Amino acid sequence: MNLINDPWIPVRRQSGKQELIAPWQLTEIADPIIALNAPRPDFNGALIQFLIGLLQTTATPADDHKWLDWLEEPPTPAELKGVFSQYVNAFELDHENGSFMQDFEALESGFTHIGELLIDSPGNKTIKDNKDHFMKSGQNKHLCPSCATISLFTLQLNAPAGGQGHRTSLRGGGPLTTIIIPDESSDLPNDLWRKSWLNIVEKQLLGALTGSQGKSDLADIFPWMTLTRTSEKETGKETTPLDVHPLQMYWGMPRRIKIDWQSNTSGNCELCNNDADNLVSQYRTKNYGVNYTGAWQHPLSPYLFNQAEELLPQHAQPSGLSYRYWLGLVETGSNNPNAITVKRFQEIAEDWKEQFRLHAFGYDMDNMKARCWYDTTFPLITIPDSIRDSFIKRVQTLTDTANMFAGFVRSTVKEAWFSRPGDAKGDVSFINHSFFQSTEDDFYQALKKLQPKLEDGTDPEVLHSWHAVLRKTALNLFDYWATRGDISQGNPRRVAVARNKLKKLIYSKNIKEALMLPQKRRS
Repeated sequence: MNLINDPWIPVRRQSGKQELIAPWQLTEIADPIIALNAPRPDFNGALIQFLIGLLQTTATPADDHKWLDWLEEPPTPAELKGVFSQYVNAFELDHENGSFMQDFEALESGFTHIGELLIDSPGNKTIKDNKDHFMKSGQNKHLCPSCATISLFTLQLNAPAGGQGHRTSLRGGGPLTTIIIPDESSDLPNDLWRKSWLNIVEKQLLGALTGSQGKSDLADIFPWMTLTRTSEKETGKETTPLDVHPLQMYWGMPRRIKIDWQSNTSGNCELCNNDADNLVSQYRTKNYGVNYTGAWQHPLSPYLFNQAEELLPQHAQPSGLSYRYWLGLVETGSNNPNAITVKRFQEIAEDWKEQFRLHAFGYDMDNMKARCWYDTTFPLITIPDSIRDSFIKRVQTLTDTANMFAGFVRSTVKEAWFSRPGDAKGDVSFINHSFFQSTEDDFYQALKKLQPKLEDGTDPEVLHSWHAVLRKTALNLFDYWATRGDISQGNPRRVAVARNKLKKLIYSKNIKEALMLPQKRRS
């Protein structure tokens, strides 16, 4: 199977029809393709990155004008097929001159069943300890070529720590990815073509990402087209941004894997449930694959500077993707550059009237253990440069005070529940989650009001309204949670004391100063 020519990408059309397509069909006009339709959300996250990577590799626009032309008037499927054809040989699934995302050599190792390509498949210790509660061992023994390919690509994109010499992905285990997509209310069609093309950068910006754009060999882009640049301790090499073409960021291959495409059977795929004549069941793997080190900055991920001033990709955290992270994903701060594609888009679209959204997704990983997959969308607001600094400052105040109020509720609820709250064990982070969920709609309403208020100088009104939201939510949630502790340990007086403390915290000096609350006049 060839991933350019043959249908393998699961999609949903405007009519609701579900089918597999080849990537060049992306711009078909009759019954447009509006969404990916893989059997797992992490597969959809990988597939949109495949499409973006393919377009960026084969059709990097010369400038923003060329980019805008294709955004408004997409190429025909025939034109797109012609563009993709220049690299068609790099997308064979099983070929002696290079197989997509697989080691160039025949690996000498035992077989592993195909289901272990899935990031959330249980490891040996999990199985031994009988902790494989959510995904049992031995599942997904037979996958169709489409699901096997997507599983492989998803693993290479998100590869977590996997034991000695099993390398993590170019962005570390389970990186956070942010994709610009049209809003449903936008005049721009909300189809899969726009969801992909909106995240393409022009030639000059792409070339500036690593300083190694002079690397011209096919294998500098697609590492599976030559012998693997292995990373053994004594004889191997690290792979830095200067060693390969910048486009390899879209095609990183940290794991040495070889799928056994020849040993196949017919039947139903255990992931998508489709019939196939060539189900695959096993693969070989070997450690010490490509070890990506150095100052990589993938265009689709937000980053952070650590204490050593090293640039590190952001990852999803156990607290999820609530609005408290909105500012860091959509705006560049001194310590947290947002994704290159997002920053560029905001510069281009500053005066656009259409509404866009930011699709953020990624795994929350605990070393090699996948704890959760997070997937959400945020409004993407373009702000004029004249008020950008003030806007960022005010939004930071909104999220900082929300964090403070969530902490107030959590601590006072614990004081209502326990006579010695400092000694109480157990995770009560769900109280924080409930606070942010309860105030999310109000936060985005505040954002909409903030821009015009900044322009006419009445922005403190937004802060005052935000305080009213926080105050009401804090008291309501306290009343809800305080009565749901251990009934046998309930103490009405303790609850009343804790609630009074919360009311004082709501009007504490720090809160009044942060939200610019009017001071009471002395009589």
